[in-house]
Amino acid sequence: MTDDEGPSSDSQPAEQAEMFGPIDAGALREIRDLVVDQEPLVEEASLDEPLNPQTLSIELSDGIGVADTARLDIRWSLTGNYAAHYTDNQGRDFRFDCHAKPDAPRQHFHPPPDAPSRPVEPSCITVCEASLVTRAILQRWRYAYTNETFDGLNDAENPP
Repeated sequence: MTDDEGPSSDSQPAEQAEMFGPIDAGALREIRDLVVDQEPLVEEASLDEPLNPQTLSIELSDGIGVADTARLDIRWSLTGNYAAHYTDNQGRDFRFDCHAKPDAPRQHFHPPPDAPSRPVEPSCITVCEASLVTRAILQRWRYAYTNETFDGLNDAENPP
């Protein structure tokens, strides 16, 4: 994870946190409820702060391939920006993001195994509504989990 796009605003420089926009606590709660309802491997889905949440952390009881555990950290802003970061106990990461980024599409993907800040790829997730983006992220994660590989993780269409 890089300083410019970490899961909490505490790790972001003030200028980049401002570009991301203020966090939408209602969207994070909606996403939490949807994830708990849709994904059976969720062990816990919690907000970092009950009154002023910045990040939703979703603990999973298994990960992709050889990973025993995994976590998704999700941020969602009032301006429709989002960052969904997967990490597992094998040190592998990827991110689906939607925010302004120089020399990159607004909706972009940071590929595994280390989700580098650059280069990024256009994201296969083209929808913008919180519930649809959440379902798409869960579908892509479930695809990689079922196939035990990161190959094809960002290869879906309209929306995944």
